[in-house]
Amino acid sequence: MSRNLYYEDEVLEEKFNGFMFKRLLSYAGEYKRDYIITGLLLAGASFLSLVPAAVNMKIINEVLPKNGVVPEGAPKLAVILLSVWLTLSIGAVVADFVTSKAATTLGNNIVCRLREDLFEKLMELSFDYYDSRPTGKILVRITNYTDELANFFINDLLRVIDNVLVMVITVVCICFVEIRMAVMGILVSIPLGILLWVVARALHRCTRIERNKASNRTAFVAEDINGLEVIKAFNREALNDEIFIELSEKFHKAFMHSTRYRELFFPLSFAGVRILCSVTMYLTALFIITNNVGAELTLGALVVITAYMQRFSNAVYVICQQLQSVAGITANIERIFEVLGTESDITEKKDATELSVTDGAIEFKDVTFSYIKGITVLENISLDVKPGQMVALVGPTGAGKTTIASLLSRFYDIDSGRILIDGTDIKDVTLGSLRGSVGVMMQDTFLFRGEIIENIRFSRPGATDEECISAAKKVFAHDFIMKKKEGYHTVISSEGNELSAGERQLLSFARLLLMEPDIIILDEATSNIDTETEKLVQKLFTTVLKGKTCFVIAHRLSTIQNADRILYIDNKRIMEDGSHQELMERKGMYYQLATARGRI
Repeated sequence: MSRNLYYEDEVLEEKFNGFMFKRLLSYAGEYKRDYIITGLLLAGASFLSLVPAAVNMKIINEVLPKNGVVPEGAPKLAVILLSVWLTLSIGAVVADFVTSKAATTLGNNIVCRLREDLFEKLMELSFDYYDSRPTGKILVRITNYTDELANFFINDLLRVIDNVLVMVITVVCICFVEIRMAVMGILVSIPLGILLWVVARALHRCTRIERNKASNRTAFVAEDINGLEVIKAFNREALNDEIFIELSEKFHKAFMHSTRYRELFFPLSFAGVRILCSVTMYLTALFIITNNVGAELTLGALVVITAYMQRFSNAVYVICQQLQSVAGITANIERIFEVLGTESDITEKKDATELSVTDGAIEFKDVTFSYIKGITVLENISLDVKPGQMVALVGPTGAGKTTIASLLSRFYDIDSGRILIDGTDIKDVTLGSLRGSVGVMMQDTFLFRGEIIENIRFSRPGATDEECISAAKKVFAHDFIMKKKEGYHTVISSEGNELSAGERQLLSFARLLLMEPDIIILDEATSNIDTETEKLVQKLFTTVLKGKTCFVIAHRLSTIQNADRILYIDNKRIMEDGSHQELMERKGMYYQLATARGRI
């Protein structure tokens, strides 16, 4: 998969299509009954809003005096018609209120489900997906894009449906009142509708570009916030400001380009529909009246048609406004469904079984792996680890030490070969059971915002406070925790800036031990711990970790010299394998590193 950077536009494989729209509507499936009721309410509200105009026609034709003479029964009919008019007007208001409330509930329910599925998919996707995209571009999809989609379902979609119904009912009513004028109105509206559709398509293309530029800007901001310490350390503030300004200007340019198309909707809908259609109606009426074409055109009919045309043009105008939102929403949907449609590189077999670690024997058979296709990191690695062995991985930076550990947890899938635990291929077992058996302490310690005890409990949510405290004591973190004002209930930030690097590492170690894994991977577990604490932690290798198969990646000689085996990794393969004493006697690559400065 190609790597996308913050300044690169994302290329979507699939553009907005009918399948996406159907899938989006599928989220409304379980609310079908509510949607039917809401639709009926909308239709009813739209119909009720148009009836008063028909009542006005009745009043003009049958109640108002003609040639100074009041028709017989006019007062009684006037009272009845006015009562109907008032009742219908109130009914339209009530129906509009109920419909708006129902649509708001439905819209929120649908988007809530969509956001949950999106987050679930993000949790399912493998590391490769995150490696290939900036965090900001992923974050904006589950926040901004879904928020805009929620607003669409709650407000925009409701208004579009309402006004489409108004247009349809209005045209039907005009046909019943005066078919000649209805035909002329439709003939004029067709080319205008086609023109509006063309503009809408162009707007969608521009909005897609605009979304890309906005996503690039967000990705850069997210990256800068995460790397703020590095930015300040290297005095990069001014340069990063310039980069941000450039990204903002590109977004502004794209926004203004799409705005030019957005602004076209006003003259097209206002001038095209309101003015052109109205003028057409009046000219048609004038032609009918002056030339006595067909049946007589009454004053009431002319008034009600004028009112209906006003409603029709208002509906078109509102729909044109909403088309601007629709263009943005379709661009959002493309990106949301790009995530939902992404298949994880790491999947379970349908017949995957639960991994049961009995001994902890690990075997790599002719394993080859690459992060980017065609550029191998490991080639033909073969390794047989006996149960309970502590294996240290050493070698130059980038040699593949952490990669070997990641492959054992199946964070990535190998290109070829096999990895077995107690004779079982890790591809044949469930991911949950595999990662529940293999505990990993990452090189980059990450803590979550919250209490210290909750950070320890993260690996086993059901653990008691006593068990969390016991784990902290085992890694000698208890003393520094108790020195905090709130002890284990001290709230820390996600960066853990309130703690030293060594303290963060000890908490991460405690979190790992609480998990009670069968196989343990320690990636630079003591790199930030002071010498005295390191000596205490090393005792864990002969006590708590005794009997567990363990991989240790470290640069300190003191950390790994007591390992059962030391593997020197370089040139994409295992170059040396043996105990510290054996490798020192060979005076090879390991010996050269070990004697250079006492560090690996």
